[in-house]
Amino acid sequence: MTRNAQLLLFFCAVGCMAAALGLYDSIFNNYLNDTFGLSAGARGWLELPRETPGFLVFLTAGALAAAPLTRVGLVAALTYAAGMVGLALLGSSYGPMLAMLLVSSAGMHLLQPVASTVALGLSDEGGRGRRLGQMGAIGTLGAIAGTGFVWLVFDQAAPQYRMGFLCSAGLACVAGVVYAFMHIPHLRKPRPRLVLRRKFRLYYLLELLFGARKQIFITFGPWVLIKVYGEPATSIAGLLMTAAAIGVVFRPLAGAAIDRFGERAVLVADGLVLTLVCLGYGYALPLMGGDVDRARGLACACFVADNLLFALGSGRAVYISRIADSPQELSSTLAMGVSTNHIVSMTIPIVAGTVWTLFGYERVFLGAAVLALVIAAFASRVPARRRGGP
Repeated sequence: MTRNAQLLLFFCAVGCMAAALGLYDSIFNNYLNDTFGLSAGARGWLELPRETPGFLVFLTAGALAAAPLTRVGLVAALTYAAGMVGLALLGSSYGPMLAMLLVSSAGMHLLQPVASTVALGLSDEGGRGRRLGQMGAIGTLGAIAGTGFVWLVFDQAAPQYRMGFLCSAGLACVAGVVYAFMHIPHLRKPRPRLVLRRKFRLYYLLELLFGARKQIFITFGPWVLIKVYGEPATSIAGLLMTAAAIGVVFRPLAGAAIDRFGERAVLVADGLVLTLVCLGYGYALPLMGGDVDRARGLACACFVADNLLFALGSGRAVYISRIADSPQELSSTLAMGVSTNHIVSMTIPIVAGTVWTLFGYERVFLGAAVLALVIAAFASRVPARRRGGP
């Protein structure tokens, strides 16, 4: 099978999985609120078990080190689908919901290093950022489909969460089948089970900081819109769909910017812009003079902007691809990166939930703004690319 045919199959898998995750992301927080009525503190504690599979990615990826990378994609997608089916059938009780959440999370996190490695494996040396940008654009098209489904079909008064989880499972199954048909010879070699090398220490640190930044917004970004501004699932889906629609253009441009200006410049810019986004999100009400409608508009704009900024994080994958010695080492290092950022992903929501409870949500995002400046400072240490070199 030609490289273009493999790329077409890969983009199909990425689109289906993005649609599945877009659907899930649109309804999950409202589902928790409507079904269990969680407080901000309880919502933060829920991230500890939910993110544990992400921390253990290096173990699950290591257990599958002898399998072709695309087969790992198949296993990951089907595992996620099994968790979604479980949520649909058993999600009305907290204990079974938590168990199924762990299953779906294991599949979702295992797939993260797979997608990035396949994308980089199907790219040329000078176009790695562009290829990741293309993958991101396809992913945003899939996210539009998933979030658009919720926006168009869901009943605000009685949301059909079970149907949503089952549809997400079906899309993930399609992605898994597509991965099963792929065959990329240079990615079929066995991979190292564990990669911890001194030369990757800056990458690990950036992943650690990214884990904290990511989890604050993933956990408490939607929670602010739901708890402070009363937004329903359809509104969250609409915002995610808006971010995805803009991302169709923004993600390829972000990839091109990484190739043009280098990972260092893009990652520093990401941290600086994120600082403003965090301050706008946390202090929308005072910034808008107490006008709730205008504050809601600013918070929604910051929510969309934050989702777009995730595209700039592909600079970390491009940076590590420059210094890894082989696609196999790259895959194992990316898996270790996922585990590294989940060291804080498991704990930062507990801290942030406690801060919200004691001091208010504003302080959560003030802390996130400080964290964004720290990210920019460490990103400035990423070595510049040599002219004419990788």
